[in-house]
Amino acid sequence: MITARVPEGIRVVMQTDHQSQCGLLAGAWGNAQFLRPEPWGPVASAAEWHDEGWRQWEASPDISADGEPRDFVHMQTSEHMAIHRRSIHAARTRDEVTGMLVGLHCAGLVQRRMGLDGEMPDINVLPDPVRGLISDEAAVQQRVESQMGDAKEAREWTWAAYRVLQALDLLSLYLTWTGLAGDEPWTLRRVPRSVDDAEGVAVVISAVDDRTCALDPWPFAGDSVDAPVLGRVIPGRAYAHADDLRVAQLAALALLPRPRADRVARVCQRLLHQ
Repeated sequence: MITARVPEGIRVVMQTDHQSQCGLLAGAWGNAQFLRPEPWGPVASAAEWHDEGWRQWEASPDISADGEPRDFVHMQTSEHMAIHRRSIHAARTRDEVTGMLVGLHCAGLVQRRMGLDGEMPDINVLPDPVRGLISDEAAVQQRVESQMGDAKEAREWTWAAYRVLQALDLLSLYLTWTGLAGDEPWTLRRVPRSVDDAEGVAVVISAVDDRTCALDPWPFAGDSVDAPVLGRVIPGRAYAHADDLRVAQLAALALLPRPRADRVARVCQRLLHQ
């Protein structure tokens, strides 16, 4: 779950709805300055499937000790690892390359996004389950890249594809989590402009209003992108137990407009080109 305090209460966005938003953003990605890494299909697929492992947990979400809905930043390591492995398994049912990218995404989350968010930690000090995931996905990356042809080109493609996936993930988190809600700027680091652009460029996200943000430089094809996502706003109180939270979420969902396809209510954003 992704939660944010808003004036109306607590906004809750499920990780599985967040990944759907990432898929919409992926569909709009790319222009003359930001070329899509080709093949593009696995990148778009990874955006749509990278959090699929959350579906089981989100069916019965939990609360923290203080009665707050327990979101993705307040999880035990063992829970995260189990969720990551379910996400990777689901992605591999699509194809091997999609699975590799989702595996790198999950391994990157415990390594400061492979250095995009700061110096990577020493793997030797990480818990065993974390080291196991990193090791497993490194082996998968080596195997899949060996099947992709030229080794250098495969590595360049993987690094570019991974960074685009991180940009999509973080942009969606900006819209649904603390960035837009807190009216604060974020930076997408080292976003690739081409497959061989190893360093990439910084893309700054800034809030325009409570449903709108602007990006500079602009990485999308059109002048704007609609990125609707299903959100539930629940009362901003302490919850007594998990069932109390579940009832509040169901009640909030019932208040959203029908039909289901239109339930984008409070977090239907438009990204505007500055």
